[in-house]
Amino acid sequence: MTSFPRQMASMAALSIACLLVAAPPSPEAVAQDSPASKPAFPAWPSDDKALAALGTTLVTQWMDAIAAGDVAAVDRMMQPGFQRVGFDGAVGHAAQLEAVKSMGAKGPKVSDVIATRVGDALVVTCQVSVAQSLGGVQLDAAPACRLGVWQPAPGGWKLAAWASLHMPAARPAPGAPRVPADEAASKDGAAMVKRFLDAQRAKDLAPFDAMIAEGMQVVNFKGQKAKADIVKGASHATTTEPVIADARATSCGGLTVVTCTLTMGQKIGWTTLPADPAPFLCVFDGTGDAAKVIAMANTNKPK
Repeated sequence: MTSFPRQMASMAALSIACLLVAAPPSPEAVAQDSPASKPAFPAWPSDDKALAALGTTLVTQWMDAIAAGDVAAVDRMMQPGFQRVGFDGAVGHAAQLEAVKSMGAKGPKVSDVIATRVGDALVVTCQVSVAQSLGGVQLDAAPACRLGVWQPAPGGWKLAAWASLHMPAARPAPGAPRVPADEAASKDGAAMVKRFLDAQRAKDLAPFDAMIAEGMQVVNFKGQKAKADIVKGASHATTTEPVIADARATSCGGLTVVTCTLTMGQKIGWTTLPADPAPFLCVFDGTGDAAKVIAMANTNKPK
């Protein structure tokens, strides 16, 4: 039989253990777990004017960070699945950080901003005037189209995709993509782009229109364009069969960002786009057959 002193000692130990388990968390622990201490998602603007102002601010911050060579700031602004496309090809998050070091961008000026909300993404097209280099070749500072897709994230807005149509005097051949991506996802992304462009080529305008989200924006050799422009252009353009190479697909939340080298000739009125390989970007809301195109950048230009 257990002695009375030993019973008392066991009960005391049990009481201390219960107190330790049931003890309330410290004020510091409460502060760390409090919703108020966690970064909040940014609020969406209430009207089109405020939406354009937000787009202007975000593009300006992005370009200013690049011009300052502030790699840490550029890093903070991007989603992990970020992709950028330009005349040199496609780059991902890590390659963009390396590229910032050699761009030598100076005095960026942002103008002609158009911002649309598409689901939970902010699509912005604009003109940017900036002196910078591309692959060691100095570019002039003439205004050129840019496109950006941002998403609200804890603590601020994050860039999922960026496109620049700032072209050197001698157009370079597309470089190999510098984007790490899953092979299966990239194959699916290429199929999504092909399905979209095949509908354009066949002039299947009803399904082509249905694949495009309201608020979608495009940058191409004609400038900044909207959904209505693309659907109208598809009804008049004659295109060759699209050939997609070096596709890379990444995910940013609910978005699928696809870059590739596209070979597709087009004839639009008196203008002919050559069937030359050109870097191409397409951003979808979702994946698979139900995905909607929210942003597109085509670097192909008439010769």
